[in-house]
Amino acid sequence: MEKKGIYKTSDLYIAAWLLSKGLEFRGIDRHNPRRSDFIFLDREDRPQLVQSFVCGQAMGNLPDFIYYIRKAKRLLYSNEV
Repeated sequence: MEKKGIYKTSDLYIAAWLLSKGLEFRGIDRHNPRRSDFIFLDREDRPQLVQSFVCGQAMGNLPDFIYYIRKAKRLLYSNEV
Protein backbone atom coordinates (compact mmCIF):
# COMPACT_ATOMS: atom_id res chain seq x y z
CA MET A 1 0.00 0.00 0.00
CA GLU A 2 1.38 3.39 -0.95
CA LYS A 3 0.60 6.97 -0.02
CA LYS A 4 2.75 9.78 -1.34
CA GLY A 5 6.08 9.52 0.46
CA ILE A 6 4.95 6.59 2.63
CA TYR A 7 5.14 2.84 2.07
CA LYS A 8 3.17 0.35 4.19
CA THR A 9 3.47 -3.41 4.34
CA SER A 10 1.91 -6.03 6.59
CA ASP A 11 4.56 -8.59 5.57
CA LEU A 12 7.03 -9.09 8.41
CA TYR A 13 9.81 -10.37 6.15
CA ILE A 14 9.51 -7.55 3.62
CA ALA A 15 9.57 -5.12 6.55
CA ALA A 16 12.72 -6.81 7.90
CA TRP A 17 14.31 -6.65 4.44
CA LEU A 18 13.53 -2.93 4.12
CA LEU A 19 14.89 -2.28 7.63
CA SER A 20 18.08 -4.11 6.68
CA LYS A 21 18.39 -1.92 3.58
CA GLY A 22 18.12 1.26 5.60
CA LEU A 23 14.62 2.49 4.82
CA GLU A 24 13.47 4.88 7.52
CA PHE A 25 10.95 3.19 9.80
CA ARG A 26 8.11 5.53 10.83
CA GLY A 27 5.89 3.31 12.97
CA ILE A 28 3.22 0.65 12.94
CA ASP A 29 -0.41 1.18 11.96
CA ARG A 30 -2.54 -0.92 14.32
CA HIS A 31 -5.96 0.43 13.35
CA ASN A 32 -7.09 -2.93 11.98
CA PRO A 33 -7.27 -5.47 14.85
CA ARG A 34 -6.55 -8.34 12.44
CA ARG A 35 -3.51 -6.83 10.76
CA SER A 36 -0.72 -4.38 11.48
CA ASP A 37 1.19 -2.43 8.85
CA PHE A 38 4.83 -1.41 9.07
CA ILE A 39 5.18 2.19 7.88
CA PHE A 40 8.30 3.41 6.09
CA LEU A 41 9.36 6.67 4.56
CA ASP A 42 9.39 5.75 0.88
CA ARG A 43 12.41 6.22 -1.32
CA GLU A 44 13.21 5.82 -4.99
CA ASP A 45 14.76 2.35 -4.83
CA ARG A 46 12.08 0.78 -2.62
CA PRO A 47 10.09 -0.83 -5.49
CA GLN A 48 13.24 -2.57 -6.75
CA LEU A 49 14.13 -3.73 -3.23
CA VAL A 50 10.68 -5.26 -2.70
CA GLN A 51 10.67 -6.82 -6.18
CA SER A 52 14.09 -8.42 -5.70
CA PHE A 53 12.97 -9.85 -2.34
CA VAL A 54 9.68 -11.23 -3.66
CA CYS A 55 11.38 -12.78 -6.70
CA GLY A 56 14.08 -14.45 -4.59
CA GLN A 57 16.87 -12.35 -6.06
CA ALA A 58 17.68 -10.33 -2.94
CA MET A 59 21.34 -10.22 -1.98
CA GLY A 60 22.55 -9.34 1.48
CA ASN A 61 24.14 -10.43 4.71
CA LEU A 62 22.13 -13.30 6.26
CA PRO A 63 23.06 -12.60 9.92
CA ASP A 64 22.01 -8.96 9.41
CA PHE A 65 18.69 -10.07 7.90
CA ILE A 66 18.05 -12.41 10.85
CA TYR A 67 18.78 -9.51 13.21
CA TYR A 68 16.21 -7.34 11.39
CA ILE A 69 13.60 -10.12 11.45
CA ARG A 70 13.95 -10.18 15.23
CA LYS A 71 13.85 -6.39 15.38
CA ALA A 72 10.68 -6.29 13.24
CA LYS A 73 9.04 -8.82 15.57
CA ARG A 74 9.99 -6.74 18.60
CA LEU A 75 8.54 -3.63 16.97
CA LEU A 76 5.36 -5.49 16.03
CA TYR A 77 4.73 -6.92 19.49
CA SER A 78 5.78 -3.92 21.56
CA ASN A 79 3.27 -1.30 22.58
CA GLU A 80 5.73 1.56 22.29
CA VAL A 81 5.47 2.19 18.51
